[in-house]
Amino acid sequence: MTPAARTLPLLTVVLTVAALELLRVAGTVESAWSALPLLAAAACAGPLVWWLGPRGALPAALGALAAARLLVQFPGARVAPLTAFAAGLALAALLLAVRRLAAGSANGPGRAARAVALAVAADVAVRLPLDLLDPVWRGGAAGWAWALLLAGLLGEAARRLLRAGAAGTGPGGGMELALLGPALALYAVPLAAPAFVAARGGASVPGAGWAVAAGSVLGVLALSAPHGPLRERRLPAFAGPLVLACAALVFVLLPPLAVPAAFASVAALPLVLRRLLALPRVVTGWGALVDLALAGAGAAVGYALFVPAWQFGVLPGVLTVAAACGLGLAAHRAGRAAGATRPLGHAFAPALAAALLLAAAPLLTALRAGPQPLPTDTAGGSYRLLTWNVHAAVDGSGELVPDAVAEVIADSGAHVAVLQEVPRGRPGSGGLDLVTYLERRFDATALWVPGADRHFGNLVLTSLPVTRSETAELPRAGGDMDRSSADVTVRLTDGEEARIVSTHLDGGTAPGPRLAQLGPLLAGVRDDPDAVLAGDLNARPGSPEMAVVTDAGLRSAQDEVGDPERDTATSPPRRVDWILGGQDIGFGDFRLIDSDASDHLPLAVTVYLD
Repeated sequence: MTPAARTLPLLTVVLTVAALELLRVAGTVESAWSALPLLAAAACAGPLVWWLGPRGALPAALGALAAARLLVQFPGARVAPLTAFAAGLALAALLLAVRRLAAGSANGPGRAARAVALAVAADVAVRLPLDLLDPVWRGGAAGWAWALLLAGLLGEAARRLLRAGAAGTGPGGGMELALLGPALALYAVPLAAPAFVAARGGASVPGAGWAVAAGSVLGVLALSAPHGPLRERRLPAFAGPLVLACAALVFVLLPPLAVPAAFASVAALPLVLRRLLALPRVVTGWGALVDLALAGAGAAVGYALFVPAWQFGVLPGVLTVAAACGLGLAAHRAGRAAGATRPLGHAFAPALAAALLLAAAPLLTALRAGPQPLPTDTAGGSYRLLTWNVHAAVDGSGELVPDAVAEVIADSGAHVAVLQEVPRGRPGSGGLDLVTYLERRFDATALWVPGADRHFGNLVLTSLPVTRSETAELPRAGGDMDRSSADVTVRLTDGEEARIVSTHLDGGTAPGPRLAQLGPLLAGVRDDPDAVLAGDLNARPGSPEMAVVTDAGLRSAQDEVGDPERDTATSPPRRVDWILGGQDIGFGDFRLIDSDASDHLPLAVTVYLD
């Protein structure tokens, strides 16, 4: 086996991990123009081959990617154009590596598919103990060690490939390589994202992560096992495509079955990828280099479509099912055209690596520090309340800052924290599940209620005994998205019970939807003089909505004991967040906490039960 042949499988693993990480970072640093550098960088595979020749293109892409990955480790460098360019460059380098690996031998497509599946398992195994935060967001020694490791592996691979020469490095390939984009999107956004799967299926994040990793291991075994029913050539040609299409359909239509559907999907994807990479060349007639450039741009488009689809609810399920069915159909046709698949050599090492990855996540998670409770001493019939719209844990510069969210909650001294815009696996939050993240830091009860969808909503967090809890959907009434409320009663130290209702109302300019949503909320608290209503009401002082609130007998903590002139949101400046109490409630020590972790400021107040 040549040095290049030995280098390419490991390089494909490293490039896939780097691509998944950088694509998540690029999706978090939101910008309307971020797709342009992503497309441009992904399309550079063709120009690099034209400019540097077959021998120098992939090493040059690896060197540039290593530098870009080190650069985005600096927080100030994580801006939309640079992160998108780095993600596109990772796609281009991955495309070049997969092209060489798949074309290098008769079983090259299977080796490439196996490397991608191993990378997905490695990605999950690394991120689960880190609370699904990519190391780029962790910073410090751990983050830099990971960045240096990736850069070092990329640099060493570039050196080896340059020494190996240009054998087998012609342009090759065609537009079919663009199918890597939607395949990576299925892995990265819905089907192999542990928090996304967990939130959709109502499972724990570790459980969903274990299922995803186990599915990846099964996919590797299906490609690698030298004997037995899992051997790929003993499976019907339609097995992988059919399982992928059906599992994606179940994932979208039957959320309670999301975890087993994700397991089946990621187990079938390597079989589908193996056949896709064996497709006969699809050419445009404009030359191999143009085909390669268009394949890179197509891969970027295939991935990028998934991010707004699931982030903003633009036909997300339709796109996922269509992509799975389309890839499955193409793979089935490729299998018939290519004939019988060839067995893979060196099966033991990949199977062992897959098993170790499966065991890594729970073992590393068990070593984490235990959680600390929120304050529990409420003697004297009072408690501290915090309300905050956390903007999906993404600050104004596009940084993912769950640590800052947790720090504000801890420093506020709040016994009860009510949060809005809490993400659970959304692409725009890098796949983070903020609910699980906060539960692991605070020994607290978390009452979660979905808002826009299963991946975005409201959270009540407290270490006090919860005696009653209810969640409810609010009327949409023509508003921008579904809205909800959480109603919690907690027991204080001296035995009193305190009721807190939390919500996030419609964000449109018309008051009608908010007035409709206030109806059931106020009906529930109007006759309770000890109730508190808190959250982002998206209503300003003097608005019709606040007039209705005042008529219901609720009083504003900020107006009574704070500064009524201060805005609670910063971009644009406005006062829309409220803590409102019934007639028997008293307020003291009101604070608007200065924090740039969100585009809203946290409101904290001491609530007295009269």
